[in-house]
Amino acid sequence: IAFTVMGHGGAVAFRALIPSYVRDADACLIVIDVSLRASLEGVNKWLDFVIESRGPDALIFLVGNKADIGEREVGKKEL
Repeated sequence: IAFTVMGHGGAVAFRALIPSYVRDADACLIVIDVSLRASLEGVNKWLDFVIESRGPDALIFLVGNKADIGEREVGKKEL
């Protein structure tokens, strides 16, 4: 089993690498920051990108990060 984690933190310079990682992936984790509403609002573009690259049967997991820090802007039911 190989597990590769690729995060670009929004940096434009790394966006060119994303298609090669998604194309070869068996599953994708989309991680959002639950303390920032804007993080959740960007999920649809990533879902569309993965589905476009891997097809409608792509295995996708949405993960809420930073749940232990202060105030949440994204509720548990929204995930």
